[in-house]
Amino acid sequence: MNTLQEIILSMSKEELRFFKLYSSRTNSNKTRKDILLFDQIKKTDQFSESKFQEKHYNQNKNAFYRLKNRLLEDINKSLTLQYLDEEADISLMKNIILSRIFKTKGKYSIALDYLKKAEKKATQVEAYEVLNIIYFEIIKLSYDISNIDVVNYIQKRKENNNARNKIQEIDDILAAVIYRLKKAQNFSGKNAPIVSLLEKTIADFSQEKSIVSSPKLRIKIFQAVSRVLIQRHDFVALENYLNHTYSEFTRDKLFNKQTHENKLRLMTFLINALFKNGKLEKSLQKTQELFEAMKEYNGYKHDKFLFFYYNSLVINYSKIDNAKAIEILLKAKEEKIIKESDYNYFFVCSNLALLYFDRKEFKTAIKYLSRIILHENFYDFALSFQLKVVTAETIIRYEIKDFDYLEQRINQIKKEFKTILSQNEFERERMLINIVEKLIFTNNINQDKPLKLKIDNLLNSTTSRQAEETDIINYNKWLMSII
Repeated sequence: MNTLQEIILSMSKEELRFFKLYSSRTNSNKTRKDILLFDQIKKTDQFSESKFQEKHYNQNKNAFYRLKNRLLEDINKSLTLQYLDEEADISLMKNIILSRIFKTKGKYSIALDYLKKAEKKATQVEAYEVLNIIYFEIIKLSYDISNIDVVNYIQKRKENNNARNKIQEIDDILAAVIYRLKKAQNFSGKNAPIVSLLEKTIADFSQEKSIVSSPKLRIKIFQAVSRVLIQRHDFVALENYLNHTYSEFTRDKLFNKQTHENKLRLMTFLINALFKNGKLEKSLQKTQELFEAMKEYNGYKHDKFLFFYYNSLVINYSKIDNAKAIEILLKAKEEKIIKESDYNYFFVCSNLALLYFDRKEFKTAIKYLSRIILHENFYDFALSFQLKVVTAETIIRYEIKDFDYLEQRINQIKKEFKTILSQNEFERERMLINIVEKLIFTNNINQDKPLKLKIDNLLNSTTSRQAEETDIINYNKWLMSII
């Protein structure tokens, strides 16, 4: 797969929509070959360049290569424009480029205005690398504008360089923290030494006392440590660490409007850790605290964390009150922010399907799962997700005893997902689909030794607890219920 194909296949629904709008800005001709090439690559990960070239360009390879390069360039420009104002550093570079444009036009005062706007914003967001470029541009501009206080900007650049050195030290400390954390053994013991390890690492690598108390460093460490512990599934250590960090950040007044997203994220991590550790009531209590925190600063970041709030309620109530979990999901389904996101909508429908499946209300379960499969954007999602959904569908169809349809559906799934089903990563899905296919024609599972062996192999491939993490419907749990 070449770079062009890889980029197109990685593009999100929003990126695809933006590109289509961008590409039609000058020419809406429906027969454009660049759009035809784009669409054909997007449709399949087995796109054949040679066939496309032969069909549209015959033997003219150079013309085809020019088309590819033009398409890649347009995609690059589209992505740049789409994200230009979303990343602070990139947005600042826009002003620097505009300044250079007007400098070449001899409009020095306009060029300086753009640089001053960039300086103000860069100072606010602590973009020290970009500030260095801005000061360099202003000092160069002083050759053409006599009223620029060069001495002032030279001093500013020196101070900025000192700040950059501090940030570099922060990055060094952070790298050391992550390295030692990954090399350390389990932190879930009674006297988990994670806080001590962090303090020692910071002391070992810090040259300035001011660095140790830097909010930027402390927030970066929180983000990195949480990520490592989540990857290790060390939720006991994560719970202890997050409780300690939340108390410290609150005491030291690190939480404000600028860091509010970090506060809400910390709370969602803690809620999940408490859930993983079986502390459901405590997890629900923290979920309510999250909801109250989402109201702070006039609901700043409320919409961004509304899905996490509902998710936190659902994972806990699914364990202690099935009906309450369903009630929450039905409410979430009507939220505008949920409706606008396919990912969030699919989460709601898949969880409703699972909860109704647990209640043995199989027809209602298949109704919600079918809403995902029949959704117009279902095939825009990763093949791995699609396969998980259709595998769950075979289980529910079996319970409904819709055997004629199921036999036909399994053949369709095998053809549609042939490539991904052959991969080791999806061996359990392949095994499960083959088992369901045999179950259709089996009256007594325990007397069918080949089938029983297949079931035993799947059950032994992973634990039921691990299956709970990866399956929409826990394959292990379901198979145990029918044998």
